[in-house]
Amino acid sequence: MSIHFKNVNYIYQQATPFEQQALFDISLTIPSGSYTAIIGHTGSGKSTLLQHLNGLLKPTSGQITIEKQIITPTTKNKALSSLRKQVGIVFQFPEAQLFEETVLKDIAFGPKNFGSSEQEATQLARQMAHLVNLPEELLEKSPFELSGGQMRRVAIAGILAMEPQVLVLDEPTAGLDPRGRAEIMEIFQALRIKQHLTIILVTHQMDDVARYANHVIVLEKGRLLASGTPTEIFSDPDWLRTHHLALPQATRFASALQKKSGFEFSKMPLTEEELANQLVQQLGKRG
Repeated sequence: MSIHFKNVNYIYQQATPFEQQALFDISLTIPSGSYTAIIGHTGSGKSTLLQHLNGLLKPTSGQITIEKQIITPTTKNKALSSLRKQVGIVFQFPEAQLFEETVLKDIAFGPKNFGSSEQEATQLARQMAHLVNLPEELLEKSPFELSGGQMRRVAIAGILAMEPQVLVLDEPTAGLDPRGRAEIMEIFQALRIKQHLTIILVTHQMDDVARYANHVIVLEKGRLLASGTPTEIFSDPDWLRTHHLALPQATRFASALQKKSGFEFSKMPLTEEELANQLVQQLGKRG
């Protein structure tokens, strides 16, 4: 499911003394099946852009095309019901939205709300719980008896039970320890492969961008600053520093090594594995 923004502007509280423009003439494409990371400082417009993806916000001007659905300033909310099933958004700390008495009921709530029978919703909930590695014995427990990481998996399974074609992740690992963060990110990667999802990730974790994304969009003060592959975006450390963006750890190490020792990399490594491989190759050549 491809997504196209064309000359999209968005203004909060338009025509009031508190008017503030958050997006400026955004034109971009998110390819179907891609793993797209959206990066930029706080206030760059990332969350505002995300909320346009399923019609939570509608553009002040311009248009958004998601598959065959066109969203303009005049689009009625009734016309967006099917889109909201196709585009699932996992907001920061989604576990705060849990409310049902059991894990299974919480996951099944979305499908039931969209017309699935009790049996269909329950079956789907079990499947999605399995996809996010929730043990069977937890399904009849209250979600509030679980650990923070398990609660987050319940919330994610609830989004997946809607069977979206696009999964939007807004800082999905916020507040998790390194192990929990890695486990959640691996779940999303597996889902993309198994379910053929288009994934859109907003994150400040540049290591996750380098490891998982194949397309990166950079926003700054509500404007599109750059887009490209992770290799293209992270190829110029000076440009990134100018725009107050971090490098992945492996790239940062390689850049420092190159400056201090003259060590030449054929291309700047993005992950620890790429860094190790290039170091082994170069050291091998030097004997």
